[in-house]
Amino acid sequence: LVLPFVLRYLTGPVVASIGLGALAAAVMSSVDSSVLSASSMGAWNIYRPLVNPSADSVTLARVIRRLVLIVGTAATLIALQVQSVYALWFLCSDFVYCILFPQLVTALFDTRANRYGSIAGLAVSFALRFGGGEPVLGIPRLFPYPMIDPGSGAVLFPFRTTAMLAGLLTIVAVSRFTQRICPPRPLAQLAEE
Repeated sequence: LVLPFVLRYLTGPVVASIGLGALAAAVMSSVDSSVLSASSMGAWNIYRPLVNPSADSVTLARVIRRLVLIVGTAATLIALQVQSVYALWFLCSDFVYCILFPQLVTALFDTRANRYGSIAGLAVSFALRFGGGEPVLGIPRLFPYPMIDPGSGAVLFPFRTTAMLAGLLTIVAVSRFTQRICPPRPLAQLAEE
């Protein structure tokens, strides 16, 4: 926050333009890397294994290009809507806790967790988390969680922890019920492929 002010008020216009351009280039480099990595992960971890396992490199390149447009558009819309970087950071860490933490725990510590359990747990965590609403994104509360503050309308019930635990239990339960249909694939086995 200090560097732009120093460049604007304590240097000449040429130096300020070069300095602000360098700062903008650094920020855009990080944004570009994030968008490209999200698109590549979507193509390699979602499209190729689930939609088209026999996809060649040309097809994957086309999918990545389309995903760059989709992810870039979504990031732009979120950036235009959210008023605070801190709120966006908190929202991202909230989603990681509610939705991805159960996936990580079961992938590392539950040898019987499988794909069906993971998908079911992800869906349950996602639904329960967004069911509590999200003021940063303008999503209204969908589920009648208890303990709502009458003044602000905020949910005081720990629905984020509930979503995380429900997702964790769903992964464990659904994985146990679908062992014969979809046998688990341990991480060591996936690394060898």
